[in-house]
Amino acid sequence: MTLHAHPPSPPIEPIPAPPGRPAAQVPFAPTAPLDMEHPAVFGILLTAVAGFLDVAAYVTFSHLYVSFMSGNSIHLGMSIATLRTSDILTIFGVVIAFVFGASAGTLLQDHASVRLLPLTLSIEAGLLLLAAAASSITLSTIGLLPVAIAMGLQNVLHQMSGTTSVGKGFVSGALVRLGQSIARLRSPKADPADTATLLAGWIAFVSGAAGGALAIARLGFIPCLLLAAAALIMLLIADLSSR
Repeated sequence: MTLHAHPPSPPIEPIPAPPGRPAAQVPFAPTAPLDMEHPAVFGILLTAVAGFLDVAAYVTFSHLYVSFMSGNSIHLGMSIATLRTSDILTIFGVVIAFVFGASAGTLLQDHASVRLLPLTLSIEAGLLLLAAAASSITLSTIGLLPVAIAMGLQNVLHQMSGTTSVGKGFVSGALVRLGQSIARLRSPKADPADTATLLAGWIAFVSGAAGGALAIARLGFIPCLLLAAAALIMLLIADLSSR
């Protein structure tokens, strides 16, 4: 998970075509960048929120995750092997919700005409409040689906900011990059700031998970959702007040 920003890339120019041939198509370039002032800070905090919610869901719903889809995929495979139909349907539903969130985030990235960070934070917070309301009626995996959608949406944020990667809810790739970055610290390719940012992202995820474990044991699932929604709203206010 890369959290530092790079200078903006130059505009993409059409590729000239030889005479008699159509011009080559270039990839679609998003027209609404994330435009955050402190991407590393926002990314670290969003990663902590993902770890927090993953643990809250894991403890409440028999080892289901809302962001760590590798864990859910392993759980799904085990359920298929033992033919536990109800578990298969439940896990599959959470995975579909996460993919739907990622798809929705991509559509926002491609077509939104407003700043994407406040829009995304608002949607995420609204989904968590919806999940809390649904869980207050019945504590079932139905209330987990809006949370999975929110986490799928959040995991697209790293693409919205161009070369800046923020707020991912999984850390395996970040740990691989951390190892690579450490290996290059004594080489011309060294980037100590990148190494520190990657390490901070992992620590944030673990810290969020620890906070989630403490909160779920003392407060329960619904207060955990409200706390996470409050954190996102605070990030939203901080972003808007910095403009």
